[in-house]
Amino acid sequence: MASSARASRCYFGYVRPVAEALPRPAFAARGVRIAAEALRSFFLPQFENLVFRRRPVANVDHPLDPLVPFDPSYVGKYSDFVRLWMGTFFKLDRLYGSRAEEGIAEFLDAIRSLYAEAGTVYKAVHSTTTRPSRNCNLHFAIIHAFDPHLECVPSLHVMLVVSNWLLASEIVEVQGIDRAEGLGPDEVLFWLGRLRAEALAITESILFVKQHSINCIGATLFYLKLRFPRFGDREAAAFMADLFSSGSIAPDTAEALRSTALGLCANLEKDFTRCPSRGWQGPILDFLRGYLD
Repeated sequence: MASSARASRCYFGYVRPVAEALPRPAFAARGVRIAAEALRSFFLPQFENLVFRRRPVANVDHPLDPLVPFDPSYVGKYSDFVRLWMGTFFKLDRLYGSRAEEGIAEFLDAIRSLYAEAGTVYKAVHSTTTRPSRNCNLHFAIIHAFDPHLECVPSLHVMLVVSNWLLASEIVEVQGIDRAEGLGPDEVLFWLGRLRAEALAITESILFVKQHSINCIGATLFYLKLRFPRFGDREAAAFMADLFSSGSIAPDTAEALRSTALGLCANLEKDFTRCPSRGWQGPILDFLRGYLD
C-alpha cells in the first residue's frame, strides 16, 4: 500500500520542489527564468493591454461552452497546473538524481519555453471568453484579480499539463524505466499514467470554471501535436477520447466537445500544411482574427 501511494503521488506542494532546486545552481537559475518568463509573456501583456488597449481582443466563445455547467468546485483542480509540473520536477530528481541532471534541466527549460511561445501569440492578438462576473469564493476573487482573462488561446493550462506528462515520459525513457530509485518499472508506469490523468482533469477543469472555451483546447492541441512528435494523431485522439469520459457531463455533450476540439485542430493543421513557413502561430492568429471580423 505504501509503495502504491508513493508511486501515484504527483503533488509535493511548492516548498519541497523549491527547496530541492535552491542548492543546485543549474535548477535554481532555471526556476528564476521560468518566473521571469511568466511575468514577461503572460502577466505583463495582459495588464499592459488592460490599461493601454494596444492590441485587439478576440472573444473565442463557442456555442457548446454553455453546455458545460459552471462548477466552482473545480477551481482547486484548475489551480493545480503549476504545482503539477513542480511536483514532476521534484519526483524526477528523486527518481534519477544527478545522472538525470541534464535532462531535468532541459525539462525546466521546456517549461519556460512554453510561456515564451504562448507569448508570441498573446503579444499579437489577445483572446478571451465569457466568464461569470461574480466571485463565488476567495479563490475566484484571487484569479479574477491577477488574471485579466486576455490570454486564452493557446491555453497555457493545457500546454503545461500535457507537456509535463510528455516531457516526463521522455526523461523516463532516456534514463531507463528500470533504473528509478525507490520505484519498480510498473510503479513508474503507474506514475506516468497519473500524470496523464491529471492532465485530463486539469484540462476539463478549465471549462467547468469558465476560464476557457472548447476552442482553446482545440487550438492548443494543434500546438502540442507540432511540438511533440510522440504526440501524434493516434496519441492525441486517445487523449481526447478520455476527455470528459468520467460521466461528469452528458455523453452527447462530451462527444460534441471532443469532436469540436479535434475538428478545430485538424483545420489548423491544414492551414499550417499550406504555409508552414509562418510557423504554428500563423494558423492560430488567423483563427483569432476571424473572431475580430
